[in-house]
Amino acid sequence: MLDAKTIIVVAADQGLRRSVAFALEVEGYSTESYDSVQKAEASGREALCTILDDDILRSAAQFLRDRGRRAILLLDGLSALQQRVDNMTLTKPFTGADLLGVINSLIEAG
Repeated sequence: MLDAKTIIVVAADQGLRRSVAFALEVEGYSTESYDSVQKAEASGREALCTILDDDILRSAAQFLRDRGRRAILLLDGLSALQQRVDNMTLTKPFTGADLLGVINSLIEAG
């Protein structure tokens, strides 16, 4: 069972997964990292939130339709995705402070 400070990181790029996980763990969050939404699905139900890289979104369409979960989408400036209810976006490249700001605003929104 995950605690309330666990954040799921889903990205095809292993380096990005490691970088995001490191930034979060330095701030006291625990993380679980996956290379696909399907592998992350069970853990995502109990986590504080799931961070999804836009490269993984093709396989995440079903995940995004499930409005019972919150997600932060990592986007580059060229992504044509619109922000959805219960989802927040963060444009790449981003800093650790940017990432934590989005997570804090998600927590405050409750």
